[in-house]
Formats: sequence, C-alpha cells, structure tokens
Amino acid sequence: MLYGIWNLSVALALASIFILLGLIMVRVVDMRRATRRAAQRKRFFSALIRFSADGEDTALKRVIAETPNPIVLDAGFEFLAMLRGDERARTEAVFAEAGVPDYIRRRLRRANEAERIFAAEALASFPGETTIAALNRALGDRTREVRLAAAISLNGLGQSPALAELMEKIGAGGQRSRRLVELLRTIPQEKAPELVDFAAREDAPPFSRAAAIEALSHSADPQLMPFFSNLASADEPEIVAAAIRGLGRFGHPSVLPTVLAATKSTDWQVRYEAAEVAAAFPSPDMIEPLAALLSDPEWSVRYAAGKGLRNLGTAGRDRLIAFAEGTASRGQRTASMVLQEGSRA
Repeated sequence: MLYGIWNLSVALALASIFILLGLIMVRVVDMRRATRRAAQRKRFFSALIRFSADGEDTALKRVIAETPNPIVLDAGFEFLAMLRGDERARTEAVFAEAGVPDYIRRRLRRANEAERIFAAEALASFPGETTIAALNRALGDRTREVRLAAAISLNGLGQSPALAELMEKIGAGGQRSRRLVELLRTIPQEKAPELVDFAAREDAPPFSRAAAIEALSHSADPQLMPFFSNLASADEPEIVAAAIRGLGRFGHPSVLPTVLAATKSTDWQVRYEAAEVAAAFPSPDMIEPLAALLSDPEWSVRYAAGKGLRNLGTAGRDRLIAFAEGTASRGQRTASMVLQEGSRA
C-alpha cells in the first residue's frame, strides 16, 4: 500500500516536471514566433515606406511574396489608412498585382466573423468583377454584420443592387444594426428616390425607416423639407425623432412650427430632439418652449433645453438665470448646472 502511494507520488512529480517543461517550451516557441512576426512586420513597413518614396514596386512585390498573408493584410491596410489620392492608388495597385485581393476573398469565405467583416471592407479597395461577385456572395453570409459590410463596400463601388433587394438580403435582424445608417448614407445619389420611398413605407420597421431618414437628412436637399415635416406627424416615435433631427439640419425658419409642436410630444426622444434643434434657431419664439422643458421628467431633455437656452443669446441666458435663482426644483438644478458649465467654458 505504502509502496503504491510512493510510486504514485513519484509519477505525479515527474508528470508535473514534464508539464512545466512543456509549458516553458510552448512559451519559448510563442516568443520566437512573436519576435519573427514583429521582424516581418517591420520589414514590410520599411518596404512600404521606401515604395511611397521612390515608387519602385519590384522590391515591394518581393517583400509581399516573402511575408505571411495575415501580416500583409493587417499591416498593409494599417499603412493604407495613412495614404490618400494617387499614393494610395499606387499602393493598392501593387497589392492587386501581388495577389492580395485573392487572399482577402478567401478570408471572406472561410475566416471567422471579425476577419470576414474586415475582408468585406478591405475588398472595396480592389474593384473588379471578381470582387463584385465575392461581395454579392457575402450578402448571403450567415452573420448580419458581414452582410452589412459587404453591402457598404458594394455601395462604395457603385455596384449595389436595388435598395428593396438589398434590405431583403440584409434581413430584419440586420436592419436593427447601428451600421444601417452608415450603409444607407453610402447609397449612391442617383438612388436617393429609392431611399425616400423606403423611408415612406409604413410596412417597413420603424428603426430602418428612421435610419433612412437620418441618411437623407445629410443630403441637405431643401426639397425634402415637406417630406420630413410630414413624417414628423407619424405614429412611431423613432420616425418622428429622426424627422425632427433631420429638419434641424436644414436650418430653415419654415420648420419652426413643426419643431415647436414636437417640444410638447408625449415621447421623451421626440422632446429631446426638438430641444436640440430649437437651440439652432436664434428666435425668441424658442425661449418659452425650451424653458418649459427645463421641468421635463427626463434628465436628458432638461439638459438639452438648458443648453439650448444658454445658446440663444442674452434673452435665453436671462431666462436660464431666472430658473437658477428660483425655488428648488429639477429645472432649477438643471439651470444652475448648465450655467456653471457655461462659466467654466
């Protein structure tokens, strides 16, 4: 019995030693691999810098061929992000000749989710039939963020399908993504009527319609003001809030009645957007509606109203001071805080 216990303890001790040695070897291998990758990355960056200086592509192509593809992709696009115009175009052309787009397309098919998203975005730098085909296939990817990234790249290349078809491929889940606004903002200008039609569709999800309104508002097309004013009377708060925010970007006095009506909405998001927009109009008509919002039950609405009054000149600031010097209340505390922030600024 004791002999067996002794043998077991010796075996366990030997096993622990071997495991420790194994861990040390793994650590050594990882350190050597990391050192090698760092050296390869440095060499690749040096080749890119030399190429940007002398334009000689032979040496760069040789370094690309000798550098592992993951390092080329990671470091290469980090470098491209610092370039603009012809210099970036020349570097992208060398990457294309060296076969980098082929590797990116393979990653778009077989890599993990994060790498597929990156691949879909990176392919926008390499236009062509094979790229368009790969991105169109990615519109059927199992992950919504990959589908959105592919759609954004297709928009950037001017090769996106019709908006209705695109939204169908993205799916209902994809239309809840925050990247949807980015996608819709990249819709080519000639497809703006499709965006207007989508924003007006009552059967579309409110979040998606609000994203379309947000994208349209950045066009600053004054012909859209009546359309936005009409959407400001919709039933869905998300749509109304987006419409009010869009009207504020136009900055035209004709939208004042709509904004004033929105300050009395039952939805706090709409009241918040109305308070934000009201501050952009140096009109005495905005002072009392903003002052009323200083007593709003939602802190973000009160704060936006206070900032709005502070930005409306002497009359607005005087109204804010009157609130701050009044009896203790939510509005009084908000007014005091906004005034203190203004004095520090």
